[in-house]
Amino acid sequence: MNVTTNSSGSGPVYTDLSIPVRRRAPGVQFEQWLHREGIGILSRRIRALPGDSRRDRIVNYLRWLSGSRRLREQDVPGGCFLSNEFYRMSVHQGTHVDAPFHYGPTCEGKPAKKVMDLPLEWFCGPGIVLDVRECQGTVTERDVKEGLRRSGAQPGPGTVVLFRTDSDLRLGSPAYYTESTAISPGAVDHLLDLGVKVLGTDCWSFDGPARAMVEKFFGTRDSSALWPAHMHGREREFIQIEGLGGLRNVPEGPFTFMAFPIALADAGAAWCRAVARTDS
Repeated sequence: MNVTTNSSGSGPVYTDLSIPVRRRAPGVQFEQWLHREGIGILSRRIRALPGDSRRDRIVNYLRWLSGSRRLREQDVPGGCFLSNEFYRMSVHQGTHVDAPFHYGPTCEGKPAKKVMDLPLEWFCGPGIVLDVRECQGTVTERDVKEGLRRSGAQPGPGTVVLFRTDSDLRLGSPAYYTESTAISPGAVDHLLDLGVKVLGTDCWSFDGPARAMVEKFFGTRDSSALWPAHMHGREREFIQIEGLGGLRNVPEGPFTFMAFPIALADAGAAWCRAVARTDS
């Protein structure tokens, strides 16, 4: 799933930190045209092609009805056409970037940024992996300070900080959602104060298990129990990358983190391919 690749045998090493979206994952609807069946589907679809005028559409539809504008296996090289896949899913499926608009309509008193408003340079910079596997369910400011002290890392503007919990090892089981580790607003604030803008986690969410948050709310009626890290993004601007994988595979030493969000207009989040580049 998360493979370190170096095709030339020398030079930079690239480690994939993304979780692939599976066709049978919860919340995913998948359709695929395979090469043979794609011919029949294309034959129906060419009745109207992008850019056709209304007249073109009528004429081509009549030609299709008559059989003169239909494709057969013998019309296509090798008797098969191209494959095509369709995924219908939330922008929060798999490894993805949360923009401030996801947290709320405003951030720091201004309209919150959507995906296309985010500067691309935020998503490529020095990376730091903080091992927070022993944090008992919630990463606090103290945990962050201790993690930075142990690692000797000194984050600053442009640094991307990634929280390693190894939650991705539970991917595919209910425990992936019920045993995740929350990142507290205090932990976020400490890193923001150092100039960090982009944070990532290998959990499904920056906040803890949804069931635990909801049950805590109904037990206390305290609204601060509900998605506190996300809600904090209304007060201070920062980016969350959720659903990372394989942070344990990042080689020792300095690395560059890259994870550009897909260009989705009017979206508060977008899928991304997260990669760590290590110079050998």
